[in-house]
Amino acid sequence: MERIRLAAIAAATLLAATTPSLAADIAIAAIHDDPPAPPIAIGGGWYLRGDVGVTNQKFRVLTHAELDLFPFEWLDKGKFRPATTIGAGFGYQFNSWFRADVTGEYRSSSNFTARDRYPDAGLPGGFGYNDFSATKSELLTLVNAYLDLGTWSGFTPYIGVGGGFARVDIKNFRDWNELRNVDARAPNGSRWNFAWALHAGFAYDLTDQLKLDVGYRFVSLGKGRTGGPPRAIGAAGGFTTQPWVFNDIYSHDIRAGLRWTFGGPTAVASLPWNDSLIRKY
Repeated sequence: MERIRLAAIAAATLLAATTPSLAADIAIAAIHDDPPAPPIAIGGGWYLRGDVGVTNQKFRVLTHAELDLFPFEWLDKGKFRPATTIGAGFGYQFNSWFRADVTGEYRSSSNFTARDRYPDAGLPGGFGYNDFSATKSELLTLVNAYLDLGTWSGFTPYIGVGGGFARVDIKNFRDWNELRNVDARAPNGSRWNFAWALHAGFAYDLTDQLKLDVGYRFVSLGKGRTGGPPRAIGAAGGFTTQPWVFNDIYSHDIRAGLRWTFGGPTAVASLPWNDSLIRKY
């Protein structure tokens, strides 16, 4: 009888000692059997973009070093006709609200016209007239940063700023005085300027990777000028070494384009399993 009692006590003791280990093994097995975390989209990734647009271009004033030597008044201070733009670029979406890109753009030729009047006693009415014309185009490179303001039903409004460089080309500058039969022309000129821009617009999700981007942009392009000697024309139609200068050129642009993001969602990295840590405890 005593042997049976001792055997029962030994069996109970062995069972109690092995139960925690068995429970830990079951818990560890359950942890090992959990599926890996699914990939999640983090809103980041490289993208390519292409845009077209139309411009409404203006400038502050047309000047020449010799203008103050002659009495005159502007009847039409001048304007540029609307033109088109075409551009491309690449960028990176850092998170759901911030992105940046680099863009290059060709701004097509825009026609310029202006007219002044000056006193001339030898002409009927006592005045003569100069009709000015020219064409202007630009190459524009900008580094831009944007804030995306949230997404509703696939629409994401944004604002942004940019800075870079513009090459302004002035060509075919002409000063035509019909009454005096004077047709004076200036050589073509180019100038590199610092440029800056302000953006506002919205993007619309066409697919998971493709967005339609429609926006307004104000862009400051700096100065444009005609060429220098030996064929530059002066304010009175004579020859001079001074160029004509278009000061403070700027534009209100409307643009539309596509942004394509490449790459997929990023998976959450799992921690490496270390059996030695489990054996320790």
